[in-house]
Amino acid sequence: MAEKRKKIGVCLNESTPKEVFFISPKKVSLGEYVELNYESACVLGFIKSISCSTKLFDDDFDFDDIEKLKRISNRRLFFYGKISILGDVDKNMFIPRVPPPPGTDIYLASSDTLRKVFGRDDGKKICIGSLLTREDVDVYVDVDQIVSRHLAVLAVTGGGKSNTVSVIIEGMLEKSAAVLVFDMHGEYVNFNYRVDGENVVKRLELKLNPVHLSYKEFRQFANVDDNSFIQDRYLRRAFRATIEDISSGAIQVDAFWGRLKGELEMYREQAREDPDIKDDRRSIIGVLNKVEDMEDAYSELFDLFQKPIVDQIEPARLNVIDFSHVDEKIADIIVSHVLRNLLEKRKRFVHGYDGGLEFPVFSILEEAHILASSSVNTRSKYWISRVAREGRKFGLGLCLVSQRPKALDVNALSQANNMIILKLVEPSDQRHVQQAAESLSSELVEQLSSLNVGEALVMGKMIPVPALVKIRLARGKMSGNDRSAVEEWAKVMQKKRDLVKEIDSFYSDEEEF
Repeated sequence: MAEKRKKIGVCLNESTPKEVFFISPKKVSLGEYVELNYESACVLGFIKSISCSTKLFDDDFDFDDIEKLKRISNRRLFFYGKISILGDVDKNMFIPRVPPPPGTDIYLASSDTLRKVFGRDDGKKICIGSLLTREDVDVYVDVDQIVSRHLAVLAVTGGGKSNTVSVIIEGMLEKSAAVLVFDMHGEYVNFNYRVDGENVVKRLELKLNPVHLSYKEFRQFANVDDNSFIQDRYLRRAFRATIEDISSGAIQVDAFWGRLKGELEMYREQAREDPDIKDDRRSIIGVLNKVEDMEDAYSELFDLFQKPIVDQIEPARLNVIDFSHVDEKIADIIVSHVLRNLLEKRKRFVHGYDGGLEFPVFSILEEAHILASSSVNTRSKYWISRVAREGRKFGLGLCLVSQRPKALDVNALSQANNMIILKLVEPSDQRHVQQAAESLSSELVEQLSSLNVGEALVMGKMIPVPALVKIRLARGKMSGNDRSAVEEWAKVMQKKRDLVKEIDSFYSDEEEF
């Protein structure tokens, strides 16, 4: 049996194909969905602004009659507002070319209509929650569109980002996706999500084989910058000579450091004897010292027998790189290294060359504002932009997660054609997001500060129309929740009290003895 529609108002005189002014004698909510029938179409709309008024309360009403007026006004209260036209429900949300005529009836959108719009799992979609104004209507997003068009998850601290990302991860894993998380705080290594009883989290080894690094990546570890021309020249020669010897089998991999330093020492001796390069000797000694410092500082990070990180990634797994024990410099080098290799290997596979990566990868970058900063030039920012621009051709998706949108590079953010925006209070954050997202209207921006924890504006190619959504709770458990300082202080004090009791008991027993 068809669901009976509820009429809530009519269109007023002013309207456009995209926007309608309306009046309603019934109480209606901001963000509610409505239906209009015109041009032989069932058109879905979204109440984007609302106000109420009554003629009884004008400038010269008598305050002595306020209570009487309030009782009467309940029967003479009207709601006015704007409806954003979203599109024809039966024609892929195509917006009619003509506006609805004045007097067109407006109905509360039926649950059946909304389910038709916000989808179901057709094998390529995942459920992320329900409509904020209709808990009985689930909201599905398209996984292919997320991967090909990228995603940004933005919110204030405590707004529900971790849970939202976890919901996306769970949905991806249900599709056997290869998900890679650059985990800045060690939250996802403890993610507990099981498929057929097996925990699908795979912690990737945070180890680098220098043989698999590009020279520029290696140079960053040695603290040789672009302006150190002489040091750069000799380090480049030594590095390439060492890699060539390993590749040709002239030396073993475990002889890397000795061969590299030996090459630099040879250059130092040449500079002692050759007057043409005598002035280079001090720079060669300097870069030799830097290599020795590099070996001492990163002995635990480098593994001369480690296979590339990209080769460790598996489909149907949550592949996690834990950066919680390294500084931002190391994280920057490794993230750029991994993204570069992902793009190169996917290109090789798509173009039919050997040594490629045969499956798409969806990469999640936590604290994206650190490595894709609006103010600091990082190597990662370059590769994040490259993957964002080229990744859709090769099955590489990006998810940028941040609680500081204004600190996030606007070029990287603008490449994310899908957004899940939870509570954002700072006007500067809101403006930054609106600048990056052309389809984000000022009316929708105004909603962001009033959202509760776990409520989000979802928009982009992954969803037919923008929606205010209550994100469901993730089934997997992770360590992303705020720590309770009060509980931890109480635990410490309880330990001290227990220790005092043990000591008192010990001495009491000694005295009795």
